[in-house]
Parts: sequence; C-alpha cells; structure tokens
Amino acid sequence: MCPTEETIASSNSRARAGDGPISFDVWGCRGSKSHLPAKSEIGNYTSCYSLLSGEDLFVFDGGLGLVPLSNALRFDRRFRSVRRVSLLITHAHLDHWEGIKDADFFWVRGNNLDVTIYGVDEAISTIQEGYKHPSFVALELLANGTVGMQEYRTFSFGETVKIGSWTFETLPLNHYSGTPWNKSVLQTAGYRLWRRGGPVVSYLSDHEPAPETVEVEATLCRNAHLAVFDSHFDDIENQRYGHGSQEYTAGLARSRPDLLVMAGHHGPMYTDADLVSTFMKHRNGTDNYVIAVEGDSYQWDAAKKHFRAAKTNTVSLILRASKAARRGA
Repeated sequence: MCPTEETIASSNSRARAGDGPISFDVWGCRGSKSHLPAKSEIGNYTSCYSLLSGEDLFVFDGGLGLVPLSNALRFDRRFRSVRRVSLLITHAHLDHWEGIKDADFFWVRGNNLDVTIYGVDEAISTIQEGYKHPSFVALELLANGTVGMQEYRTFSFGETVKIGSWTFETLPLNHYSGTPWNKSVLQTAGYRLWRRGGPVVSYLSDHEPAPETVEVEATLCRNAHLAVFDSHFDDIENQRYGHGSQEYTAGLARSRPDLLVMAGHHGPMYTDADLVSTFMKHRNGTDNYVIAVEGDSYQWDAAKKHFRAAKTNTVSLILRASKAARRGA
C-alpha cells in the first residue's frame, strides 16, 4: 500500500511533535518457538522488543511478543501518543515475524496507525509470501480500514535509514540454518538505532559470534547505551546453528562497563532455573549484564545518559529460581 501525499504530510507533522519519555520494553525473548500455554516467568513468546519515543514506536522483530505489545498500544497509557510503528525485522525465519498477522492494529478498525515493516529483500519477500493466498491474506487487506498506512521498505546492508528524528544503521550478522559444515546462510540484519542527543540502542539477533564477527559487533555497538544480544545457548562451546550464548554476552558486558547488555533469544529447551543458573554463573558481579525478561521496562535517563530499570522482575526471579534449584538438589 503506497502512502498518499496527505498521509506523508500528516506523518511528518506528527514526527515533529514532542517525544516524551523514552523507554525500552521486552515483549518476547524466547528463540525459535514459543511456550504456549505459558510456562515460564522469564519468557514465553518469540522475539519482540520495543523502543518508545513519543509518537514513534520502534519494534525489533515481530515474533509472538508483538501480540501483547499491540494490545498495550490500546490499553497502556504509556503508548497513547503512538502514531507511527516501525517494525525492524532481522531476517526471514518465521519466529521473527509470526506475530504480525495477529497484531491488534490490523484488526481494530479506524486506529489510523502508520505501520512500516523494514527488512532486507529476503525477509520482506518471505513475509509477503507467507501472508498471501492460500496461506493467509495479504497484510494490505488487513490494513484496509484499520491502520492509516501499511507499507514495506527494504534496505541494503550498510545503509542508514532516517525515521523522524531517529536513524538506524544495519550490518549483516552471522546466522544460518543447518550445521557449520552444511549450512544455509540467511540475510540477517543487526540494527543500531539512534538519535542526536538521545540513546543508542543495538540489536544483534540472531547471531553466532566468531573471531571474524568482532568488527561487526563493535560497529553496531559503538557509543551504545543498551544492546540486546543473541544468547540462545548457555556456554560458548555450545554455540551453533547461528546463535550465541550467555557466556559470550556476559563477556561483552565486562568489556563495556558503560553499556547495558541484555541477553535475549533464550533457547526454548531451557527452564527458568536453567537460565538463572547460567546467568549467575557468567554474570560474576557484572552489574551491567541482565537477561531479557518479558514485562521488564527500562527508562532512558537523559541527564545521566543511561537506561535504568523502571520495571523489572529479574531479582525476584533469580531468588525464586535459586530456591527451586536448591530444593531440587
């Protein structure tokens, strides 16, 4: 669906409005598959994180976590000013876009949100193919009478894209299907989102760190204040299938004490107790290392130039999981 000149003018006018508080929220932090019915206090939904800035909402990946996020747009007062939703899709794997068709904004009539889905050619063409007859219906049909505008936009690696007062940059991550000896590489985008005088947020998922990826990681995380890192596995020795580990992510946090580093994309085979045990083992007193927990929210402190926890269940989860582990020992 192509935007009209009137729609573009309206969107640009809204972009010039006041931004308000900036917050980062976790909506889906499981990798590969969701836990439904829900059985985890840490995460049950596939990948979805958001950065709220006044009338702009940036969404990193559209896994099933997008469903509770889209519901929050209707009922959570924090999101009442949102007019423009930018979905930043990393790659073509289904668990990173499966929540799009169920998002409330495609089903609530007359909400007038502007929804743009960004991604590389491979990801966008896969989404379009998945949401068309006979699999489903095109998103353009769902958008008719609900959102004000819906469109797809592609970019090339290394390109910068400006959205209102924000800019994102992308570089290719190391992600593939199969084994290192027989793999099919996916075009996977790592994002660096920033604005002048505001925070820098980096998103690197899905990604398997290796000696040859250090430069890409450093570029995407330069001057960053918060970085979400693929931590699908527990230890570096178990990294495979294009995914990282908590051990590697914790090491990144230790090397960058100025950066809040968040471990995400938790492997579905791990229980809460497993994730907390691994977190405690590798955290080793590193205060700027956290694990992604659905429902957690981090507020940007412009004066101190860092993100602080505004709502987090992490401490209580650690205590409960530790007690449960001791009882089971």
